[in-house]
Amino acid sequence: MTQSIPGQSTVVPALETLTLQLAAERLPAFFPLFQKGVTLPATVGCTLKSLLCDQFAIPADYVTERITTIFLDNRPVDDLERTVVQDGSRVTLSAAMPGLVGATMRRGGFYAALRQGISHVVESGAATGESGTVRIKLFNLLLAELGALVLARGMILERGELDELLHHLSPPAHDSALAADRVHLSVTFLE
Repeated sequence: MTQSIPGQSTVVPALETLTLQLAAERLPAFFPLFQKGVTLPATVGCTLKSLLCDQFAIPADYVTERITTIFLDNRPVDDLERTVVQDGSRVTLSAAMPGLVGATMRRGGFYAALRQGISHVVESGAATGESGTVRIKLFNLLLAELGALVLARGMILERGELDELLHHLSPPAHDSALAADRVHLSVTFLE
């Protein structure tokens, strides 16, 4: 049995669903989870730019100007329009990082040539558009700027991850009586 997530064409295996509504100041409680990485349902086999802009609804100018460092499967990415995301891919997003390392890892930066041997190699082949998941990590300024967007979309958490999160949202945001091993959690924030 599969479950379609409202407003998305992505289909994921049937999961219990939990929706929370929290005060906006609770967003930082999710930062450690974002830094560790969260699993999101997605249509995979598409370009990285399509994933970020079309599926995750991040404005293209924000992706171009604000998300300066991107890793796909632990390799720095320069070409978002030709890099294809696969099922289970790990996508790491960061705003500008300081120092030589930050300058070297910056997408299209002056020092990008210094990391040529570790950069993501652009894959050839057509996009397939299959249902799957990606693991997204957010760092520095992007935690606060994209966190609510990721949470509203919903993420798939293992039962232990959910229990730990709910424990940190004290006073308890929800008395978890869910029986599933995995849960699709979405969160919206009150102004």
